[in-house]
Amino acid sequence: MPEAVDFPVAENAIQGAPKDKSCLLGIIRRHLRICGIDTSQPVLALGGGSEDLEILSACGFSQIVLSNLSTAGLALDAEDIALPDNSYPVVFAHAVLHHCRSPHKALGEMARVARRHLLFVEPNDSWSLRLLVRSGFSFPYELAAVAAGECLRGGLRDGPIPNYIYRWTGREAAKCLAAYHPERQFSIRAHPYWDFYVNEHELLVRKESHVAALGRILGPGNLIRLLHLGQAVLNVLPPSRAQGNKFFCAISKGDLQPWIEARENSYSLRQQI
Repeated sequence: MPEAVDFPVAENAIQGAPKDKSCLLGIIRRHLRICGIDTSQPVLALGGGSEDLEILSACGFSQIVLSNLSTAGLALDAEDIALPDNSYPVVFAHAVLHHCRSPHKALGEMARVARRHLLFVEPNDSWSLRLLVRSGFSFPYELAAVAAGECLRGGLRDGPIPNYIYRWTGREAAKCLAAYHPERQFSIRAHPYWDFYVNEHELLVRKESHVAALGRILGPGNLIRLLHLGQAVLNVLPPSRAQGNKFFCAISKGDLQPWIEARENSYSLRQQI
């Protein structure tokens, strides 16, 4: 297992002022406690950069291994992770899966490489988000990230093509893992929520939607304050929180299915007695 490192990694996100991480950090810390995750153990951050280092450090992790498609540290492809099964106690991905050609394959690979736990943060799939897309306040493809990468990177597989923003639900994660690892049981804790995790610059460059125009009219700082006030209200009750724009998922690997047995480094249907 590579040692935890702290090195500069080019960010996929749009550069700008620091973003308010309090909502995200609160959710991650809560699920670390619920899942009983030992933060003294190493964590592999796929598609990782300095922002992930800040997030994981703030959550108590001290052994953080950052990886990306091409990086000065550990170069890994989330869709085909060149590591053995159960390589890391915890695997983490923040806004990475929707940049993959096959988000489902990437999640399956995360589960294969994780020894016990995997955590990811992605956009949430809900009727409210579909309504925002149809009304022009959101866009189904991530144009702004590629524009910020000088039209050379930031999109699909960190390339120049804006990626489709694949949105998740708990049921989607469960189906994906059941298909990718049918031999194993998983405990899935899905947490949709509202979190307008943006800075002023990010609002103004989203010209493909009405958000940039609204930011110019109200002022980006004022709009962000209004959005944060709205998310605080919407996150109070579970029905409104479930319609949120973000999706956090904490997954724990369990035992083999009762009809599966391990044989010579492989799995097979359990012999009936």
